[in-house]
Amino acid sequence: MGNFTEGNNYYNKRDYKKAIASYKKAIEKGESTTCANYNLGVCYIKLKEYDLAIPYFKKAISMQNESKYFFNLAYCYAMKNEIKKALINFNIAWALDNTDEDCKKAIEIISKKNKKAQ
Repeated sequence: MGNFTEGNNYYNKRDYKKAIASYKKAIEKGESTTCANYNLGVCYIKLKEYDLAIPYFKKAISMQNESKYFFNLAYCYAMKNEIKKALINFNIAWALDNTDEDCKKAIEIISKKNKKAQ
């Protein structure tokens, strides 16, 4: 079994720390690097480690423009209360997939919060 698959198995068992170790090994060995970077970011979100998640989403985005990559990056920024960065990335995610209702809702919620704050 490859490290990426092993990481997925740990993720499915909600053992995010072991999943992280496996995904990092997968990246070192060149296994599914885009997805491994994305999955690493998701694991860090599950652990509420947003600062650690962000670089992995950025790395995945540098390899492939995928709506869910931008969405999760935006989510991290939203959790860190970095509203401008969150809105930018949610809007990119929405531009890539304007059928994503979660993205649409996130943009509306953050936009309302931003207007109230001003």
